[in-house]
Amino acid sequence: MLIMKCPECDKYISSALLAEIDTIQCEHCSAQVRVKNVLVSSNGFTFDRSDLLKRFFRYRKLLDEVIDERNALFANASASNESKRSIEQFLAILQGMMTGARDHFRYQFESQVVTRILYNKVQCHGSFINLSMEGACLEIASSYSLPRVGGGIAVEFSLPDQDDIFTLDGTVCWTQKGKDPVGGKHSVGIKFNDFGSDLKDILWSFISGLATQVPR
Repeated sequence: MLIMKCPECDKYISSALLAEIDTIQCEHCSAQVRVKNVLVSSNGFTFDRSDLLKRFFRYRKLLDEVIDERNALFANASASNESKRSIEQFLAILQGMMTGARDHFRYQFESQVVTRILYNKVQCHGSFINLSMEGACLEIASSYSLPRVGGGIAVEFSLPDQDDIFTLDGTVCWTQKGKDPVGGKHSVGIKFNDFGSDLKDILWSFISGLATQVPR
């Protein structure tokens, strides 16, 4: 969760859009104030967002290591429940930090949003894991080959409750191979190329609308 202290009433403003906008109306005193000194609040811990961004890759590596440790701990029959609870709490803190450190708000989809994907002369269907104005994380069946990091990719999709079909071109930033060759899923992170202002307005309206629904 992103927060900042209102310079007018000294209370904390909470909004998932603080990474996206220059000014915001305080939810407490209704003053329109400039966005600055944004903090990330995660499970009772508060971090300066600019410091997190400077150490993003270090914390990303730590997050991967904690996930591996959590998996190993849960696979150990002799591990105590207290240790398991502690590693889950630590993981939740790190995941909250990483979410808040992102340059742009990403909406995590709870229901599947199907996409048609084209890369390396492969055409397949996948789904969004999350979506932002800058890019997205996709899932595709592990029966397909992994996209090449740095390669081009095109995504065709419709937003929930909308009939229009959109196509966005992008670049593959990272991939994670699905472990199960039958039912598993590859994860693919992409960064969108420049796209038209009309689609930007539609996408921004959709994402910002979802952002206001994020629990505080």
